[in-house]
Order: sequence, then structure tokens, then C-alpha cells
Amino acid sequence: MTHGRIVLALSGASGAPYARAAIEALTAAGRRVLLIASPVARQVWQEELGEAFNAWLESLPAEKRALIELQNHQDVGAGCASGTFRHDGMLIIPCSAKTLAGIAHGYASNLTERAADVCLKERRRLVLVFRETPISLIHIDNMRAVTLAGGIVLPASPGFYHGDTSYQGLVNFVAGKALDLLDVPHDLFTRWKDPAERGD
Repeated sequence: MTHGRIVLALSGASGAPYARAAIEALTAAGRRVLLIASPVARQVWQEELGEAFNAWLESLPAEKRALIELQNHQDVGAGCASGTFRHDGMLIIPCSAKTLAGIAHGYASNLTERAADVCLKERRRLVLVFRETPISLIHIDNMRAVTLAGGIVLPASPGFYHGDTSYQGLVNFVAGKALDLLDVPHDLFTRWKDPAERGD
């Protein structure tokens, strides 16, 4: 993993705060971000965060904004739609049930699904932060299919043992777990320590 860039996609599920935390941490780590946001994801962002997606991007410091390359959600001819395009993995955060189904069944009807399909066929890291509850047998079967194909399904289920149970702390925990799976360093949460390390 030496290319320094991550494909990050937002689909139309609840969970825009997770995406925001992940983007901020990736750019803080100096990673280039190929950013895909579906039209519904942009609507959810506005609803959940109270600001337009593009306006938030433009508000980032110049050094962080320079690391982000916005992709067209419908452009299946983009670089990350090709197996010859190298990157360090893909994160879909949040991942809707519809996007999960498209990936599980190889539809590749938009750039997010196509880029994910490429990750699976090229055996690259693919992490889906699934944000739906409760889940049906259809969802379970689709998660199983993606897992068998080599993807990693990370439900948006925050832990409480890290000490920060504030709203942002719980958001950061989920985003941090996703970045761990892509080997991206971050300080989004305090890691568990063995009793001997804690001095218990």
C-alpha cells in the first residue's frame, strides 16, 4: 500500500457525520481522497449536517482541499473504475442497502458500484460501513455475498469502551474503525489497553 490515495464514497443512507469524520482524518493523515457522493448522499448531508456538501468542501483549509478530488457519481469512465488505476483501498461510508445490493450482485450501475466491483476483482481492500437497522434476511445475504467476495462489512455500531461517549466520540469511533481497516493512522479514539498496560 504505497499509492497514498483512498477512494471514499457516500451513498444515500443516514450517516453523513461518519463520512465527514473519515474525510477529515484521511486528509489530516495526508492521504489523497477520490471522493464520490451520490445525489441522495448530498441531500442527506444537508439534512444531517445543516450545510451543503460542496459548501463544506470549499470551507476546508486549502491544504486539505488540495488532497480531495471530487468524482462524478455517474462517470463509470473515471480512473477508479479501472483495474489498472492504483489506490490503497475503498471506503463506502455510509453504505445504503441499495448500494450494498448493487455491489453484492455486480450491477456496477454508477461509479461507486463500479469502483467497488473493481476492488473485489482486483483483490483490493473494500470496506462498507453499512447503515441500516433492523436488517432483513436480504441484507444479511447481501453482506454475506460481499464478504465471500473479499469485502469487509463494518456495521455503523459504535463501541462505548473508549471513554468518549459524546455524540462526536461515537461518530469518531465508527470512522476510526473503518480507517483502521485501510491502515490509515488516526487519533479518532483511544485504543483498548490490556490491564497490565493500564496498571490495573
